[in-house]
Amino acid sequence: MAGLLFALASPAAAADVSFDRAAVAMSVGERVTLASTISNPGAGPSGQILAHLNVVSLTDSVYVDPEDWSSERSQVIEDLGPGEARTLSWPIQAVDAGSFAVYVVLLPDTGRGPLVVSPPVHLDVAGKRTLDAGGALPVVLVVPVLLGLGAGAIRYRRARNR
Repeated sequence: MAGLLFALASPAAAADVSFDRAAVAMSVGERVTLASTISNPGAGPSGQILAHLNVVSLTDSVYVDPEDWSSERSQVIEDLGPGEARTLSWPIQAVDAGSFAVYVVLLPDTGRGPLVVSPPVHLDVAGKRTLDAGGALPVVLVVPVLLGLGAGAIRYRRARNR
């Protein structure tokens, strides 16, 4: 799963980014940690690299605020020598149900030049069933009545046995 290769600081310096998996199935509220590997397949040093995590919805009706999904969205790699690689961890918590893509963008240290984008990790997030009050009224009414009848029966029995 190699990412796109672009020059960062110079034509000889390049970086590549990939994730440890292509897809994750989870439920709202669950947490997962994704790992991305940033490597320098070039002949020269990479220079400082800013790795930035992004989350986008693949479902039209779902708004995504990436800060809600991960508290660690940017990480800096000081320098990668030729052939060197570094693994970054990205904690993610599913906030909404739907289909999402998570990807990392590498920004060069100069702030100019092409960006390197990882292949996306597809998140399939299932909704979480919550309790509702739909069947609560019968329970609220019947349980106290049954407890009262039981207590009355015990009291009646004790009174008869005396």
